[in-house]
Amino acid sequence: MYEEDNIQGELLLVQAELDDIQGQISALIDRQEELYERESQLKAMLEVSKASNNTINNTPSVGPKDWSGSFLWDSRADDVRFNVFGISSYRQNQREVR
Repeated sequence: MYEEDNIQGELLLVQAELDDIQGQISALIDRQEELYERESQLKAMLEVSKASNNTINNTPSVGPKDWSGSFLWDSRADDVRFNVFGISSYRQNQREVR
């Protein structure tokens, strides 16, 4: 009986620690999504800033359409990329062509 009580007690401790770790993982994933969204916003702001500088300097900005801004589906795509496929980040220029 004493051995069963020890095993049961250790099992409860392990389960509690696993629950705690799962909570930490969830919090980190949420923070990662926030950071990806902010990164997209900052990149878009940088592009707008560059474009306005080009306009001010009367230098026409000619080139392909910039798809690096944020979109409504960004957080869902990031969630699927990370939680379904286990991919932590996009490769260079991959985000713009998804």
